[in-house]
Amino acid sequence: MINPIVIFDGDCAFCNKSVMVILKNDRKQNIEVCSNQSEKGKELIQKYQITEVIDSTIIYIIEHKVYYRSTAALQISKRLSGLYPILALFLIVPSFLRDAVYDFVAKHRKKIIRKDYSCEFVTDKKIRNRIHF
Repeated sequence: MINPIVIFDGDCAFCNKSVMVILKNDRKQNIEVCSNQSEKGKELIQKYQITEVIDSTIIYIIEHKVYYRSTAALQISKRLSGLYPILALFLIVPSFLRDAVYDFVAKHRKKIIRKDYSCEFVTDKKIRNRIHF
């Protein structure tokens, strides 16, 4: 079985911070992540024929299904610990409404977390092994 994987914008501090939340709160500790700029990211984008605007879209692949934008974020939330799974209730909201909110956040994400934010240095080997550069 292939582990679920998240493809994200590696040049975005907001996206990097979000990925760290995913990695730290993944109940099964098997979600992998890669940036869309990485070799693994490019390989997956080609393999799954992903045509979404990849620099402002989170992509989640699980069991050969590809999810984008708000659906991806909410599907990911189902696998996290704590209160995050409650967010999956928003899947009942039509995707065009959810994606409008997602697009607003995506458009302003670089203002939400300042550019001078530096990515966390990951010392935990279990987490580091799930990051593909």
